[in-house]
Amino acid sequence: MSNPGRLASSALAADGWIALDVHGFADGETVTLHADAGGYLPTPLSEGVEYFAAEVTDSTFKVAATSGGAAIAWTADGSRVIVIAAVPMVAAIAWASRLIDDMLPAHVVPLEAPYPEIVRMTSAELAAGKLAARSGATSVALASIVDAAHKRIERWGKGVPIRGENTPTRAGLAATAVVPYLDRQGWQRFGGL
Repeated sequence: MSNPGRLASSALAADGWIALDVHGFADGETVTLHADAGGYLPTPLSEGVEYFAAEVTDSTFKVAATSGGAAIAWTADGSRVIVIAAVPMVAAIAWASRLIDDMLPAHVVPLEAPYPEIVRMTSAELAAGKLAARSGATSVALASIVDAAHKRIERWGKGVPIRGENTPTRAGLAATAVVPYLDRQGWQRFGGL
């Protein structure tokens, strides 16, 4: 399965990279390039050839002829370059699972089946975020999605209450009032606090 492709914002020989915001590629991932109508690829790149992403940032990448190889030097700019990459579902799920393993505090590992819903949901959200970033379906940086997931898992690991069936049971939290309640602000007429 592949995505329909995304139009790069630039492919200049002076830079030597393809600018594609929030592309989601890692070093060594395969990409194919095509020229949109009226466009052309940077010289010496060819249409339909499988290249490997190299020297990747969140919004730029170079291409190499082999995985881990040196980036290909360009001699001429490209225009209206379309980047196409396979949608790696299995790899995205494996990546998300590894991230969750790294996020879990030591006192909650190893996890055993059935896995807590919050962990399954966060793993699925991370995988979907990586795939959405890769296909251009989101304007949110993948780093933001990872940070939010890390905060959620950290809260869960510390026992901070989470809604739903994973909410920890509370005991001995009864409260008693020693002073009668006075509604000086008149909040009771709005349903109280």
